[in-house]
Amino acid sequence: MKIIDILKKLESRCKDDGIPVKDNNLIQDAEKKLGVHFSESFIAFLKKFGGALLEGHVIYGLISSDQSSFLSETIIERTKFFKETQKWPDIENWYIVSDDGSGNPIGVDPEGKVWLSDHDAGFEQIKLADSFEEFLYKLYTETLYE
Repeated sequence: MKIIDILKKLESRCKDDGIPVKDNNLIQDAEKKLGVHFSESFIAFLKKFGGALLEGHVIYGLISSDQSSFLSETIIERTKFFKETQKWPDIENWYIVSDDGSGNPIGVDPEGKVWLSDHDAGFEQIKLADSFEEFLYKLYTETLYE
């Protein structure tokens, strides 16, 4: 399923109090601050929702300094929290898009694959999806952990 189709399906189930990102510079600045390149599907998500709450998962996004949202933490803050504050091992090249509700980060690697790093399993990395759009689809269909 293509990202545009998934985003259309999500409109009815996403708590989209996030604010769509209209400024490409905001996206490019975030990539630069994190030293990563966002996948095309994540950029499409940012432009559509900015950030969202879907099936109990916060999906971190971006907000500009003149906006406010229930999604007060951005992808920049969450990624830096896990990398710099928590010093979580083996996620150096990820950007953190969510967490599992137990404090473990869910991130996207440079190839666009979505991973969970599980602290309780010795920081084992578990692949959740081959792409961000598949991650969204699995959230939407409630099949993320199957």
